[in-house]
Amino acid sequence: MDQPERPMRQMDRDISGAVIVINDHIVSGERKDSAGPLAVTILGESRVNATGPHGLLHCPEQQPAVARHLQDVIKTGARFILTVGGTGISAGDVAPEATAPLLDVRMDGIAQQVRDHGLTQTPLASLSRGLVGITHRGKGGVLIVNAPGSRGGVKDSLAVVCPLLPHIFEQLDDQD
Repeated sequence: MDQPERPMRQMDRDISGAVIVINDHIVSGERKDSAGPLAVTILGESRVNATGPHGLLHCPEQQPAVARHLQDVIKTGARFILTVGGTGISAGDVAPEATAPLLDVRMDGIAQQVRDHGLTQTPLASLSRGLVGITHRGKGGVLIVNAPGSRGGVKDSLAVVCPLLPHIFEQLDDQD
């Protein structure tokens, strides 16, 4: 006999978050950021507040700079960090390398689900090397998601991740 599927929960609280856009052209002002503001809007609909002073940041495509931005945002108390860009195979695509040392627990199933969802939109989704994971188990654990730099990549990533947020933070915060 089939058991009914467990219903998806809604976030029962606001979570502090940040979006870090990794793109030299945006940092230099040569190009306007459209994916970062989109991410902030989508996250806000899921009760992730990424609008504060460290809510939306722009970062050069250099591993030390990305790592420093991640660590700075973690120190401000963010519980969710979305990096936008830097997941491909170009020289400046360093988001996974900067993120990996900060992750205590990788969530490879979610990262694969993001790629699978993206593949329904474009075959280029398979080029993403983005990671998903938490900095540590228990209260205060920070969820970090590496999303591709396109608006579509942000939408695909958050379409997968946002419904899981209540469960992720419930499990993190209910641990001692």
